[in-house]
Amino acid sequence: MSLDSLHGLFAHLDLRGAALKLPLQELFDDLPNVAFFIKDRAGRYLAVNRTLVERCGFADKTEVLGKRPSELFPEPLAALYERQDERVVQSGKALRDQLELHLYPDRRRGWCLTNKYPITDAKTGAVAAIAGLSRDVESSKRGAESRGFPELSRALDALQARIADPPSIEELAALCRLSPAKFSRLVHRVFGLTPRQLALKVRLDEALHLLATTESSLADIALRTGFCDQSAFTRHFRRLSGLPPGIFRAQTTGGH
Repeated sequence: MSLDSLHGLFAHLDLRGAALKLPLQELFDDLPNVAFFIKDRAGRYLAVNRTLVERCGFADKTEVLGKRPSELFPEPLAALYERQDERVVQSGKALRDQLELHLYPDRRRGWCLTNKYPITDAKTGAVAAIAGLSRDVESSKRGAESRGFPELSRALDALQARIADPPSIEELAALCRLSPAKFSRLVHRVFGLTPRQLALKVRLDEALHLLATTESSLADIALRTGFCDQSAFTRHFRRLSGLPPGIFRAQTTGGH
């Protein structure tokens, strides 16, 4: 089922009754790589799947339901999620394909593509709630090979070998012996990302590694990962993770 199809399904949920107990939630409980949720206009969780509960560090859904992100996530991340929710409620428009870094209680980290959809009241047309999905992104060379796409492995090799001087989309497409349009479609089919999202993710993965394992300055890491300066690096890092790189380093290494 596509995300657009799910949006149509969400639009018919009766938030006032027991409709939220339909097997729809059980279906999402069986998806280990997808976090699913429905929130009210104030951002309180009305429905969640098992994956989201576990990634919040809890064992039972009752520990999450009725709470807002600010009660469950670190402050910078919570503020990012709540700004997204407010944007959907105020605009009445879906938020699609937001590449985000998620941090988990056991200090693991993972990349997700997040989509949030407004659920409108059938009578008034006003936004009554938000439904969302965050799908794990896997973009390793091994993952590309396992799907039978050795050409994408060549592109990933080039991205990882040229972190400081990222190749253009046209160069990557040429390496794969594809037109830029066909290359873009293939990247999206395998990873669910645009080529630019994939390239940025590879660079920030390296930045995450350097932040966690070296004492290099933020300015040095910025240059080593292909950003023009520390300011640009910090801006991109914060937009995708909700955290400034310095705070991420302190949390990862146990510093203060």
